[in-house]
Parts: sequence; C-alpha cells; structure tokens
Amino acid sequence: MTTHDTALPITTLLPDSAAEPVVLFDQHAALRFAIVERDHALRISAEEWDRPGVYILLDPPSGDGSWGCYVGKAPAGIRTRLRDHLRNKDHWRRAVLVQRDTTFGFNSAQVAWLEGRLYDLLDAAEDARPHNGNRPSDETLPPFERASLENAVLPISRILRLIGYDPATADDSGTVSTTTKSSRTSRFYGITLKNVLDAGYLTPGASVVSTNSVWPATGVINADGSITVNGTSHPTPSAAAGAVKGGAANGWDFWAVEDAAGKTTLATLRARFVDSRDTSS
Repeated sequence: MTTHDTALPITTLLPDSAAEPVVLFDQHAALRFAIVERDHALRISAEEWDRPGVYILLDPPSGDGSWGCYVGKAPAGIRTRLRDHLRNKDHWRRAVLVQRDTTFGFNSAQVAWLEGRLYDLLDAAEDARPHNGNRPSDETLPPFERASLENAVLPISRILRLIGYDPATADDSGTVSTTTKSSRTSRFYGITLKNVLDAGYLTPGASVVSTNSVWPATGVINADGSITVNGTSHPTPSAAAGAVKGGAANGWDFWAVEDAAGKTTLATLRARFVDSRDTSS
C-alpha cells in the first residue's frame, strides 16, 4: 500500500498542447524531467535541453505487456542526441529525459554512471526489453557521488510507471508487482536467492541495505539464501523486506548490496544470473 510517507512530491507542468513536452521537477533529488513524443521531440528548448543528461527511449507496448527501451547518455546535450535517434532509431515513440536541475548540472562521468544504473533498473524489470547491445559502464565516478545519484533512480522509476512503463521486477513467487500484470510467464519464476548465491553473484555474509530512505534497514545474506535482519532470519528477500515495512514488499527491489561501486539491487543480480543462464543454455 502506498502511503503519504512513501510518496514523492513532484511538480508537473502540463502544456496546453499534446505536442509540447510535459516537464516535471523533483526538488528532493534536484532533477528536471521531460516526457516527449517522438513526433514532437525537437520541440524541446535547445537552450534548456542541449545540456548533459540521460534519456530513455520507449517503444509502444506489445500485446503481451512487454516493451522495448533504450538507455542513453548525452554528455554534450540531450536534444542533440534525440536528433540523432530520430534519424537512426525508428522503434521508439516516447522518451523520458533527465537533467540535474542545478546551476552546473551533470558532468560527463555522472551521466555515464547513471546510464549504467538505469540500464540495470530496466534489465531487471520483468516487462522491459533493453535494446542496448551491452551494459553501459563507467566506474570512474567517486563513491560519494554515486550515493547522491542513487536518489535519482526512484523518481525516474515512478515517472516510468506513471506513463505506463512500469519497471517493476518479479517478487519471490515470480509475480510482477503491478496493477496490470502481463500474461507472460515470468522469466524469474522459481529463481531463489540461493540460486544467485550458488552462481557466484553474491557471497554468504554480504551486507544488504534498504533502497527506500523511508524504511532504512540493513541485513546479512546467509548461505542458505535467507536474510537476517535485526537478529531474525527470513527465508526470502520479500519476507525480510516485509518485516521492515510491516506489510507486503518486493524484497528484490527493496534490498541492495552496497560496496565501493555503489548499490546493486538483488533484482539486478538476479537478472544478471538469469541472462547468463539463458546465454549458456
């Protein structure tokens, strides 16, 4: 259940015409967003949007509820990159643009790291199908800056859900945590944390932290795939997250491993395990 405590206040500017972009501001994370339609993508202001940022190109949803997407960075300016994608990519119909709403904005290292983080978000999502050939990667960003950029992920995911592109992952039962569920069989069905451990994507004894600042918590991954929180062992990630929140929760999204490289959700690690298994089979 969503409460006012977990809601993120976002200011939305709705234009008179559907041809104009919808612009949103998140003061908490100091971000500015734009939602643009392909046919009117270049109506965004060159002065405002030819600045560094990241973007997500979105395909029309398929009949089974899945949707293609492409995550990109624009260190020299988002509007210029959109112009390139209008010529070179014909699959997308809508785009979400992200900039830092501050005097100096993003730098090239920040947008490169955030590009990889958003790819992880969408690669782990049950209904998303990233078109990126490989995971974008740039690990030159200092750890303290990564922690700050992590605050951008939650509002981006909620804006995607708002416009019908929910990046939710499957929970422990393999069910997608959305109000509109795809009829497809979950590719994560039957995958346990023990499977991810045995494949070497996690190490017994690893610490996990909450990704939700409203519900701060820490836990420890056990060798049998359970998670210990406050001295109590819980059999699944969702059970451990539910104990923290006092209600139902998707633990694969709730918990993340934190190290010098930043936070990596259990959903991301599970997606990497499933991708490697499918590739080798």
